[in-house]
Amino acid sequence: MSRWVIHASADFTARHALASYLGSPEEPHTHLWKVAVRAAADRLNREGYSLDFHALHQLLDEAVAPLENRDLSRHPRIGSPTPSAERLAEVLAEILAPRINELGGTLISVSVWEGPDNRVDLEL
Repeated sequence: MSRWVIHASADFTARHALASYLGSPEEPHTHLWKVAVRAAADRLNREGYSLDFHALHQLLDEAVAPLENRDLSRHPRIGSPTPSAERLAEVLAEILAPRINELGGTLISVSVWEGPDNRVDLEL
């Protein structure tokens, strides 16, 4: 069965410090974070496209906007158990999945870059 996969990404700047890195707490530091999502749809709508690019970008922008210039270590959901890129991906997936379903799609992955070279992918 074929499906359409739609991509969106957003950037934000935020601080964090892992609760334990190689056995010790990290010093707080700032990154430019990038988040990319992939959503799937099984069919095209009556207008000939699968999901609205603009709507998907808006959902992602709304999800990351509250994180801009925040300390992720203090975020009530991302900060526990530790504010890792993996935890950020989990929380964003929980926020975005139902909203993408409302658009008629399915969230299939969330990728988080911690700086320009370090990326984690959560595949759902």
